Amino acid sequence: MLHKKRSFFRYENGIVLMMFFTFGFVFMERLSIVFLFPFIAPDLQLTNAQIGLIVSVLAICWAVSGLVFSSYSDYIGSKRKILLPSTLLFSLLSFASGMVSNFWSMVVVRGLMGLSEGPVLPIAQSTVIAESTPKRRGFNSGFMQSSLGLVGATFTPIIVTYFATAYSWQGAFYLVGIPGLIMFFVLSKYMREPKKLAQEEGAPAASSKITKKDFVAVYKNRNVLLCTLISCFFMTWLFVFTTFAPIYLTSVANYTAADMGLIMAAIGFGSFVWGFVCPAISDKLGRKPTLIIFCLIASLSPLVLAVVHGSLPIMMLLGFFTAVGQGCFPLFMAIIPGESLPLPLVATAISVTQFAGEIVGGAVAPSLAGFAADAWSLEAPLWIAFGGALVSGITAFAIKETAPIRVQSQLQTAATKT
Repeated sequence: MLHKKRSFFRYENGIVLMMFFTFGFVFMERLSIVFLFPFIAPDLQLTNAQIGLIVSVLAICWAVSGLVFSSYSDYIGSKRKILLPSTLLFSLLSFASGMVSNFWSMVVVRGLMGLSEGPVLPIAQSTVIAESTPKRRGFNSGFMQSSLGLVGATFTPIIVTYFATAYSWQGAFYLVGIPGLIMFFVLSKYMREPKKLAQEEGAPAASSKITKKDFVAVYKNRNVLLCTLISCFFMTWLFVFTTFAPIYLTSVANYTAADMGLIMAAIGFGSFVWGFVCPAISDKLGRKPTLIIFCLIASLSPLVLAVVHGSLPIMMLLGFFTAVGQGCFPLFMAIIPGESLPLPLVATAISVTQFAGEIVGGAVAPSLAGFAADAWSLEAPLWIAFGGALVSGITAFAIKETAPIRVQSQLQTAATKT
């Protein structure tokens, strides 16, 4: 029987690209402040503790908003009604970030930004998972979230540090607010509601609402609970590292702001590459072994900065090869929880892992790391980041495999034995 060749220009690829850029611009606007802290801190007279608190407030608001509005999107059966307003608001709040004049006004603006950005990842990932063919689920999900590395962590440090050096840090915030506005109009025109959410076998009928019992099942699922724990430790690695690495490079390792931007860009580009390579590997190797291996390798990235102070090319190369952590995020935040539950509950499951990770890793950890940096040295946050990735890799040993190819193989083996 002949099979019709599927066109590249199909909706599955289109929605992956739309979510790729939407999530990428979210992190462009979220991470821009950490690359601008070397400019903002002396201007607003911020301490390391205040820097950590600014990052923490955004994370707390992000976590709460993500849990509430992602679950609500599952309840009402609509992703567009939440994602479109969120995209518009976080773009406008980037402009507002350039208008602040003191610590407290920055805290308020970044908190509001966290509220607007929180639902984006769960909704984007649940949409991609719903529209993906099973054999491409890992790649699609990983590629979508790898935009954090390419857009958020590669282009952003180069763009904002150049713009802040040539003009002002305020102008850099205005600049990075523009792409989100563009994506708002693109989504308004081309995004449609994922039909598979209502068609999943065993899912609640399209005409019925998800019940309390359905939501309780999310919190009882073994993989969701383990992924939530991993999220706490691994987001400690991410946010402590990204918050304090730029300041460490300029004030301790004595690199220029431009060199710091290039080193962080190399790390960001590595995050982009590994961000889809890792989930693609998991499509063949399995989610569990891939997550373990990449978590353990990711623990090396903060150690490289703490121990090695080499030439710019050496640091960029080391940064690229140790920036494998981004590839772990789609696995424990979206793919594994998403494959452990019915599709109509995926956004809720992702929001649970995101909530815990943002509170512990995004809010508590950067604040503690900031106090540790003031009390001891700026190397302390790097060691905290190392510990977060290491514990995540150890915890991943308890995950139950969900990759379709591995699960199918296990079922076939069990059937053969019986």
